[in-house]
Amino acid sequence: MIFMDKNILDARKKDIDAIKNGVDILVIGGGITGSGVLNVLSSLNVKVALVDANDFAFGTSSRSSKLIHGGLRYLANGQISVVRDSVRERDFLLNYPDLVKREDFFIPLDEYSWSKTSLRFGLWVYSFFSKSIKAKWYPKEEISKMYPALAKTPQKGGYIYAEGVVDDSRLVMENILSAKQNNAVALNYAEVTSINFENDIAKSAIIRDKVLGEEFTVPFKMLINSAGPWVGNIFKMMENKYKEIDDLIKMLKLSKGDHIIIKKELFPVDVAIAIRSPIDRRQVFVIPRGDVVIIGTTEIYYEGDISNPRPTEKEINYLIDSVKRYVKNLSRNDVINAYSGIRPLFGKGSDLGKISREYKIIKNKNIINIVGGKITTYRTVAIKLSRMVMEDLGVSGKPDIKFTYKRDIQSKMDEISKKFALKNDEQINYAYDILYESAFHLDDILWRREGYSIFSNDAGLSKMDSCLEVMEKILNYDKKQLEWEKKNYLETIYR
Repeated sequence: MIFMDKNILDARKKDIDAIKNGVDILVIGGGITGSGVLNVLSSLNVKVALVDANDFAFGTSSRSSKLIHGGLRYLANGQISVVRDSVRERDFLLNYPDLVKREDFFIPLDEYSWSKTSLRFGLWVYSFFSKSIKAKWYPKEEISKMYPALAKTPQKGGYIYAEGVVDDSRLVMENILSAKQNNAVALNYAEVTSINFENDIAKSAIIRDKVLGEEFTVPFKMLINSAGPWVGNIFKMMENKYKEIDDLIKMLKLSKGDHIIIKKELFPVDVAIAIRSPIDRRQVFVIPRGDVVIIGTTEIYYEGDISNPRPTEKEINYLIDSVKRYVKNLSRNDVINAYSGIRPLFGKGSDLGKISREYKIIKNKNIINIVGGKITTYRTVAIKLSRMVMEDLGVSGKPDIKFTYKRDIQSKMDEISKKFALKNDEQINYAYDILYESAFHLDDILWRREGYSIFSNDAGLSKMDSCLEVMEKILNYDKKQLEWEKKNYLETIYR
């Protein structure tokens, strides 16, 4: 692939040349866990690199409910430690309002909810773990005055508390780009095709670069497998090396969660709600986000293509029917877009709802595998993994997440506009995504860098042609490639 802009080509080649000589730690997987590990390790005296077969945040980390939350429903399953850690991490991340914003949540009492006693106890525990967020009960009359659109819903009063909302892809990018400022290397579209062993010790990985079309080897001292739903694919590269691998593969379960997006006008309420579905009493969220409302999620055992999970009509209708009592007159035609995320769970049994959301770390000699967990507790996981690496490599320091990257488009506007003859600020944003944030495809930009796919009321359709024009100018894509980009993006939208 040849680029018009030489800086992109040179930067990619420089990064590849740097890691061909070897790294201390190679991280596989550019989702929230891998990006967090990269961020932490980059601030220590180690040479670390991350590779992902697709774009950063391509998998679960761009397909979540966009919540930084304690996981109230996990209390019902007795997963107290998950809730405790999640609440504390939520409070920590709320200190970064550019990334995570506080959102009030209403959990109503109705005929399908938990009992008032259960709610009171659960939210007391929830509040106990938090230093700053406490739940408060409001009777129906007060809720109806505060939120008139909820006056004719089945609520009989309820509790208001708070959680965090996030652009999950952006959180991943901030971690990756902060790490790159500390001289870490991060390559998207760089797929690990095999792992080389010597005497059952992993020594190097063969990587296929999908951008430059070349294959190269990266020697390493330690390997971190944080490939999310693809973690099992990396397990298979270790078969016959560790006797535990077969058992690990069997315990890995993939859970698909579906979400639908509707226009804000259908739910004109400035509070998110957490209700239980009248169908099966699973918890479902209705979350206003600017011009849209995100509704989710389902939980279904998944055995399909993990690179392209899709909601079914049955699952979309389940979400619609689950919230109709609170989102009046909602129909299938109101769905702007829908998306699915795959969560890797690790445990025994077939009931996905009862498998713990606690992360599992499995270490085999110089390979560390991480399975499970959730976006809220990614910092906890990253620090723990980093301490394991530090101990093995004899590295000292205080591991922590640091957000040092600042998206500074303003300082580059004149330079970018003149160099590529761009029409407006919107196109300059797209150019910035390509030049400084490793975007190579239309969905990289409209979904994972700019968020239009999720957060705009037309799923980014009105932005496509302008974005393609910028890609043509900077990436030198020909007509055939541009047509593929458009077709591929349209296929990501589920209407």
